[in-house]
Amino acid sequence: MSENGKDTRPLTVDKYPFLKELGIEAENQGCLRNGKWTSEKGSNKYFTALNPHNNEPIAHIKLASLEDYEESIELMLQEQKRWMMLPPPVRGEVVREIGNAVREKKEALGALISLEMGKIKSEGLGEV
Repeated sequence: MSENGKDTRPLTVDKYPFLKELGIEAENQGCLRNGKWTSEKGSNKYFTALNPHNNEPIAHIKLASLEDYEESIELMLQEQKRWMMLPPPVRGEVVREIGNAVREKKEALGALISLEMGKIKSEGLGEV
């Protein structure tokens, strides 16, 4: 492991095709800000996702700075005000669309939970 938290062992992200389906790459950004994944203002520190079954590194997540995360929270609070002003049927439609999107990726999401948490696949699917 390097000083910045980036595991130097070979990554296994390519062993798991469902990760690509979910948009997970070998290196990922760790902060969602204003609808975009980013770490541009962040430090050069990483978190490495490990497979708990065999301790192999799966992928890296580049951490953002405290300011990045605080800005993300502020933007979410601003969006919450806009969300609360939407009519309930519009909010309901958005929630329905989110549910449909989750159902479309249920197999991949269940496999991801199984991989990251060391659970059997049926338990991972049950959590989705």
